[in-house]
Amino acid sequence: MILSGKIAIVTGGAKGIGKQTAECLAREGAEVIIADILPEQGTQVAEEICRRGGAARFIHTDVSRHADIANLFENLRKTHGGPDILVNNAYWSARGSVETLSEEDWDRGMDTMVKSVFLMSKYAFPVMRNRGGGVIINVSSVHARVAWPEYAVYSAAKAAIESLTRQMAVDGGPIGIRVNCVAPGSIPITDQPPGQDWRVPMGRRGKPQEVAGVIRFLASDEAAYMTGQTLTIDGGMTATLAQPTAPHPQAGISSFSRRAVHSWIQSARRIFAPPRRSPTKSNDNPQGS
Repeated sequence: MILSGKIAIVTGGAKGIGKQTAECLAREGAEVIIADILPEQGTQVAEEICRRGGAARFIHTDVSRHADIANLFENLRKTHGGPDILVNNAYWSARGSVETLSEEDWDRGMDTMVKSVFLMSKYAFPVMRNRGGGVIINVSSVHARVAWPEYAVYSAAKAAIESLTRQMAVDGGPIGIRVNCVAPGSIPITDQPPGQDWRVPMGRRGKPQEVAGVIRFLASDEAAYMTGQTLTIDGGMTATLAQPTAPHPQAGISSFSRRAVHSWIQSARRIFAPPRRSPTKSNDNPQGS
């Protein structure tokens, strides 16, 4: 077990990617602290890990609140000394553009997704330094680099996380702290089998455990010379220039209507088509099209 003897904190560990990450790290020998605001689900995850022979406990933590984070680390100081691994996975978001999103939702999203990474890492840095080093893995998203309608706070927060990851890696390197990031694509937060997704070259949505496996790698000594990087786990979604002209032969259109798909295709053709030159204008005219 490659993480034997390590103490790991997973924020947002009660479901989805966080749950699978907690279980994956525990299977590799780490003792996992599940920090979440969902007591019933978080406790169930910890109990299931223990039933399988691992070690885990749930600590109720609202990572958008400084006091909760301070209490979490004080609790760990008394019982474990502190974490060797920190996975900043918690998120909260609301749909909306800069026009429609409320200031309250913007602040809550930023507090939960960005400020929490800052504060959790702020407390982790001195503890990890005193323990001889450590690993921090932040969870971003493909939304950090590509846009989707009405994801203003989510996209901004995830982009900030990737930038902060690089800065933390530079600051943490001299004291033995590695900091990396994962950017999942279309990943369901449930344990149900992933559905089809025509936007993805692989033809399907990803699985939370497929992200957890990459986090396990980054947390281990197998990634000992890796820091300041973001690994994208999206089935090839961000490798494409534009939406495909037709759904993948083995995938459905999911919840998107064929009319919307047709509209997007036509828009892409207008955007990427070469400009048409007017026959009435000279090529020597610098203002000509």
